[in-house]
This record gives sequence, C-alpha cells and structure tokens, in this order.
Amino acid sequence: MAHDRNWRVLVIDDSEVSLHFEVNVLLEAGFDARGTSDLAEFDRLLDGWAPDVILTDVNMPEVSGVELCRRLKGRYETAHVPIVLFSSLPDDELSRLAADCNADGYLSKVNGLEALPDELRSLCESSSW
Repeated sequence: MAHDRNWRVLVIDDSEVSLHFEVNVLLEAGFDARGTSDLAEFDRLLDGWAPDVILTDVNMPEVSGVELCRRLKGRYETAHVPIVLFSSLPDDELSRLAADCNADGYLSKVNGLEALPDELRSLCESSSW
C-alpha cells in the first residue's frame, strides 16, 4: 500500500521486546522509525534526528510517558513535536492522561501491533501536525 508520507517516528518503551516489535512493525509499514528504551539515548535521538511524531509508552520506570510528554511540551525546542501516548490502559484513562499532559493523541496497545501502523498513520494524517 503506497502512502504519501514517510513519517519519522521516535518510539520509547521500557520493554526491549515490545520496542523491537513496535519499531519493526512500523518499519515494515513504511514509517521511518527508530526506538530506544533508554532516556539518555532518547534525548540523543530527539536532538539529532528530528522526528515527526513521538510514540511513548505510558508506564516506564525511569520517567512515565505522561511526565516525558510534559517535559517535552515545556521545552521550546520540542514543544512543537506531536506526542502520542501508547499503552494498554483502558481508553478512558488513556484519554484522560493524554489530555492532562497535553499529548497530541493516544493509541491503545490492546488493539495489537497489527493495528499500530494504520492507527498511527490515520492519527498523523487527520491531525494538523
């Protein structure tokens, strides 16, 4: 399936296994995706690569996705980068967390990795990013 845009997605997830599958499913779907489970590496990738969108897990030990979103939205250099929360939390809780930290969207892990590329592409294309 051809797509008009090759979205650059930076993924952060504390689970190495989940991260591997998330990045690979996005790459296979035509996204330009990179990922890390390490906050310092995340900062290096963010500064040197300029993603179109950040996909962050919510529950991480070093910093939660909600707190990461708040930090990024509070920095001049990153306030413009769309952030999407990605979690297996119930949709109503995920929606509330996204609104609370000013995230640009959220996606549920419950829908499975097969749904991730289409859901993320739809969110990206329907937004004014």
